[in-house]
Amino acid sequence: MIVAILEEFITQGVLKRNPLGWIIPTFIAFLPFLLLASQIRRVLLRRIGREARLDLEFYLVSGTIGLAVEWFLIGLAPWNLGLGTDPFLSIVFQIAMFSFWGSVAFVPKIILDRRQLIIGSRRWLRRFLVIGFASIYFVTFASGRTFQFEVGILSVMVFFLSLNLFFAKYLRTEGTPQQGPSKAQGVHV
Repeated sequence: MIVAILEEFITQGVLKRNPLGWIIPTFIAFLPFLLLASQIRRVLLRRIGREARLDLEFYLVSGTIGLAVEWFLIGLAPWNLGLGTDPFLSIVFQIAMFSFWGSVAFVPKIILDRRQLIIGSRRWLRRFLVIGFASIYFVTFASGRTFQFEVGILSVMVFFLSLNLFFAKYLRTEGTPQQGPSKAQGVHV
């Protein structure tokens, strides 16, 4: 929820100049999403069983659900955006939105995973989240009104696209043989 709150405050509160109007919609949108994501993860766990494949599918399903929300409820579908003249920018924007929603569901899974095998990944992810959000806020507020929206959105996109590097490393780690505590001791979100 913290990932969603920090992103929504900058995009809705600051960039769309709605300092208080983003709070209730954020909770209305993301609490049900996170509850749904945890139920989907349980279903996938029963169906798949293997952690590495489960986590990849969980991330993909979460991102897809979020992209559907963006397209059909919020109206940010590729065919609705003014980015149609630049297909590359449109594709990158869609992948960044997918990454955002996937991150909202997947970051807690990694942060709450207490296995010895991923201590380093978890530590780096926490640091990256703090540095990343601090950077987003800094460049957005420092850019001035003229380009604030563009700079803010671009920094959010770069941040959430970059998180995929952590997810890939985590998923590769999932596929390695266990050392230390068993997989059963990991926390499932």
